[in-house]
Amino acid sequence: MKVPRLVNPVIGAGIAVTFKLFRLTFQIRVRNDQRERLVQRTGKQYALAILHAHQLAALSLSAPKVGAMVSRSRDGDLLMPLLRGNGCVPIRGSSGSGEKGGATALSKMIRHVKDGNPSVIAVDGPRGPRGVAQKGIAMVAIKADVPIVPVVLIPRRRWILPKAWDRMQILLPFTLVDALFGDPIFPTPGQTVDDLRQKVAESLRAMEHRMDPKEAELCDRLCREKAGKRRARSGQKSVSVNRRADETSGSLEGTSNPESRTQPGCDSDNRFQAEVHREAA
Repeated sequence: MKVPRLVNPVIGAGIAVTFKLFRLTFQIRVRNDQRERLVQRTGKQYALAILHAHQLAALSLSAPKVGAMVSRSRDGDLLMPLLRGNGCVPIRGSSGSGEKGGATALSKMIRHVKDGNPSVIAVDGPRGPRGVAQKGIAMVAIKADVPIVPVVLIPRRRWILPKAWDRMQILLPFTLVDALFGDPIFPTPGQTVDDLRQKVAESLRAMEHRMDPKEAELCDRLCREKAGKRRARSGQKSVSVNRRADETSGSLEGTSNPESRTQPGCDSDNRFQAEVHREAA
């Protein structure tokens, strides 16, 4: 039986209360946390970069008024009371291009940071692949002109959801949370979004391998296997498309203008970035 969406806030409130009680039992061990010095030195806030699997652990270190993206899905409805109960400012939408409300959410996040507030983004959300940073974190940093602070948070007592794409980690009571912060990553003049997000992904990957090597290696292997399956399916589709194209090429010759055809791989990411820039301006 499908649970009505109106019930989600009630369930979410129960989750928020439970987490708050659990949080009283957590111990936090922090390493290389430069956030306070960074704000004092630069006079700016920061964009915290985390892995999607570490979202719950990140709430144990949430700063006041930190902006946090949450999807417009039913799962997002459940998270709203949890985020508010831990001092976060929920911003509905997604940091992924092509996602519902993505450009609007990013533009709101950029304004939130420009107004002097920190932000946190699960860089590989909302659908993965795990560990692959999407464009959102880089766009916020470049547009708001703030550094990115990567961090991995490893609960030592946890329940891992093995069927989830990110292997989400649920904190258990009385756990020790190991938080390792990376050195701030500053956007540089002329730096591309792709270059910046790649640096963030590399930093998070290196820190996860240092702090949680077994889980990191397992996730790397699973990602390689999934990528191999996707390539195989793509290859099969390409063969099928080419075969059909060969069968019909004779009848199409002379009837179409090559320059007028829709080009494959149309750059939707560029349109997404343009929309973000327009809304954030």
